[in-house]
Amino acid sequence: MTNIDAEISRLKNKDIKIRRRAVRALFEEDNPRALPGFVKLLDDSDFWFRNKSLDAHRKWANSPEDLEPLMKNNKRLVAELLQRIPSPKIAKILLEEEDNTIRSFAAKSLAESEDLHPIFAKDEYHSVRIVAAENSSDENLISALIEDQHSSVRKAAIATAAKQKMKLDDNTLQTGLDSSDPALRSLIASLAVSIGGDILEKACRDSNPKVRKSIADNLRKEVLEVDDRVNIVANTCPEIVIRWLRSKYDKKSSSLRWSMIENTALSSRIRSKLIEQMEGREDIDQKRLAKITKDNSILVKVAAENLLQAIHELED
Repeated sequence: MTNIDAEISRLKNKDIKIRRRAVRALFEEDNPRALPGFVKLLDDSDFWFRNKSLDAHRKWANSPEDLEPLMKNNKRLVAELLQRIPSPKIAKILLEEEDNTIRSFAAKSLAESEDLHPIFAKDEYHSVRIVAAENSSDENLISALIEDQHSSVRKAAIATAAKQKMKLDDNTLQTGLDSSDPALRSLIASLAVSIGGDILEKACRDSNPKVRKSIADNLRKEVLEVDDRVNIVANTCPEIVIRWLRSKYDKKSSSLRWSMIENTALSSRIRSKLIEQMEGREDIDQKRLAKITKDNSILVKVAAENLLQAIHELED
């Protein structure tokens, strides 16, 4: 086993070969107690030793005190290490740095400091603003970040608003729905399901698959029975309601299903799928179904005939 203290003392030896062997021996030993011996090597004239000293700090540093020697010339490394070695004091100092990456790492380590979120939100670098967008609970701040010039910031802010079920003003939501970014619009659409009204109607008019999937997914999660929101979706984008109705057969849901089946203005595909949803049910209104077998659409007519035949077979 290597004598740690002996090897650390050899790091000061004038013979470069002895010093190199000591460095290798200490890395092989992998003992954090060796770290103090590498501090002086941070300023060594030889690049190899400086680089090894940085490696030693990456490997063994575990306290704010271990980071302080790096603050002179290696602030980016300090910023990186803050992700596993919390030090609010050092992080706040690094927030003043011109290096965008350093500020970004520093902000991430201070993500839970709500009083700093307004500062992050005004930073010129989008990665710092994202920290505020991902962690703030301030509706005004999140609303402002939803209108940020960088799409990543906007997405993070909307995701936070959706997660925390924030009540954002209509202008903010309308701006988000007017975005050219489908991912951004899909996040706004998820909020629209909770809000309903004109915002939901506008979201439903978006033909992008991501946006429609977001509405469908959140409709299933948040809405348990037919209400104004379901009716808005049914009138604006009936394709989405097909999925929502799939497992619902209560009185209101059945009424909505039949109203859509009998609505000849809807596409034949939608109406036939709604008919197929009733397969295996015993509470089907056969008189209404018999009328559908005379529909002008062959697709709807066949679906109704098949369902009626299946009912008769079960009765026999």
